[in-house]
Amino acid sequence: KFFYPSIMKVDVLIRGSLKEDIGKGDITTEFLFEENFNIVAELISKEKGILCGIDIFKRVFQTLSSEFKFKFFYKDGDEINRGDVICKIKGPLKEFLSGERVALNFLQHLSGISTLTREFVKKADGKFEVFDTRKTTPLLRELEKYAVKVGGGKNHRMGLYDMVLIKDNHISAFMKRYNLGKERAIFEVTKKAKQKSKNIKVEVEVKNFSEAKSAFLAGADIIMFDNAEISELKKFNNFLKDEKRKVIIEFSGNVNIDSLKKIKGLNIDRVSVGMITHSAPSLDFSLRIVDILK
Repeated sequence: KFFYPSIMKVDVLIRGSLKEDIGKGDITTEFLFEENFNIVAELISKEKGILCGIDIFKRVFQTLSSEFKFKFFYKDGDEINRGDVICKIKGPLKEFLSGERVALNFLQHLSGISTLTREFVKKADGKFEVFDTRKTTPLLRELEKYAVKVGGGKNHRMGLYDMVLIKDNHISAFMKRYNLGKERAIFEVTKKAKQKSKNIKVEVEVKNFSEAKSAFLAGADIIMFDNAEISELKKFNNFLKDEKRKVIIEFSGNVNIDSLKKIKGLNIDRVSVGMITHSAPSLDFSLRIVDILK
């Protein structure tokens, strides 16, 4: 079962999105139709991909009218093909026309993330796990991270509050404040975080073997090689052969589908990929009225 954001947060997003689109009213629909009546519509996939977001798609329409009814033929996580009818919708015309764009925007965006994530997971071929990052659309993080999981990926920290991740700017600030060299600063900040973190994992971003060794000796749980040379990672792997303590190794930094080929041969546990959320192209759908209910 997939993690899904709270219904309260989803409703706030939906209401805000509908207000942005409808504003004072859907003037085109109001100009053309004096009376309201029920229609039947079909949601059709225009591309092959991974479906994600059907609950929020439904809820957009249900926010506008409780009369909408849906019959879905696929669920989140299913692979869909061009031309597949994803669901049939019955409901009032005016509310349908007012909600269709917002509903499709959510569905297309989330399905695009799931589709790109699935592509990365397949290319990883079980050699390591694919993680997302915090490079998400403001206020859509929980939905986008849900889409990553639907695509077979894993969630990194949700925000600044649920995990310690010591990044380059933390280290730089510590170096300048206490006049330390970088390796010494990495050791000190890692040690300090470990003393205060209790049961929270501590991850440290490094660029080379020496930095990774400092983080490891200070007790880091996860070491992230960010934009590092592969030779530096290999040095660290050789160092670990004589060490009893295990550490999770993460690789990150402009990772794309093509660069996965050379990464697959490395001794790593996971790869974090910003583009699966910040650059995933939307998956295309159409929503067509096919009948009118008498």
